[in-house]
Amino acid sequence: MATLARRESGKFAGKIAIAPIGTSRARCARMAHLLRVLLPMTLLPLLATELGCTTLGPMSSTTGVAMAPTGRPDVTVQGGFVPGYYLSSATSEDVKGASLNQLGAVVEPDRLIGVPGLFVGARYAGDHSAGASVEPVLGYRAALGADGGLGLGVVAYGTHASATQNRASFSATRGGVEAGGDLRLFPPNKILELHLNASAALTDLSANGSYCLDDAGTYGVDCPDGTPALTDAKVSGIYPSLNAGLALDFARHLESVFHGVRLALGAGGGTMPRVIAGEQRAPRLYAAGGATLSVALGAE
Repeated sequence: MATLARRESGKFAGKIAIAPIGTSRARCARMAHLLRVLLPMTLLPLLATELGCTTLGPMSSTTGVAMAPTGRPDVTVQGGFVPGYYLSSATSEDVKGASLNQLGAVVEPDRLIGVPGLFVGARYAGDHSAGASVEPVLGYRAALGADGGLGLGVVAYGTHASATQNRASFSATRGGVEAGGDLRLFPPNKILELHLNASAALTDLSANGSYCLDDAGTYGVDCPDGTPALTDAKVSGIYPSLNAGLALDFARHLESVFHGVRLALGAGGGTMPRVIAGEQRAPRLYAAGGATLSVALGAE
């Protein structure tokens, strides 16, 4: 999943890189610690590259797709942050999750194609410099109960991504399936509804990369100036994840082309690859938070 390079600095992610060129590992660690104290978790990935702490290979734990069907032709656009991790973190001494920025859209044709609940879409999770790529999604969801208060759905997804950053690089192919539910906690309301949602996903991942190792030849670090010796690494496996949260739906049931707004807050986590000294080891656990805002439009 990552290619590691021998020397100082950096992390790994697919073909992963770790800290910035010309920036010592100690300095990068001090800045990262200061950011954790002063800034919200969701802002850290956006500033990591600017500080020279290289991050590569964004991997989200959820698609962020709502599992409740719209019941009419609908287009939903979403933006925010989703739980996940960077492949580059798999090579570092401090393995951890991350909140990844995400943009996405889902189209549910409903009666236009005679298959209510079938939807298609795409998302973009992570930053371009870290190796984010457009990922198609295809799924089906249905409402159960007398008032349709329980939504169940399944989503398939997959993509290929690669990037190079500060001499480190990665290339990764992933594909998976996510199944989940969306439970409305109170009777239907045209103004405001509270929903509980949860999902489980399995992601098949195959990645390789190059990065630099510390002086002990153990963990990934930022590559130094010059022509460092790179260590190559590969990872593969099926990685599970769980996600749960609450969502507020505003104006969801209006008889209008405006289908409402959803604000969702949640957390997720699972297992991620682990690489030490260029060799794949047993998976490690990670966790992170997320928040998304969705706006839906369509037929009345």
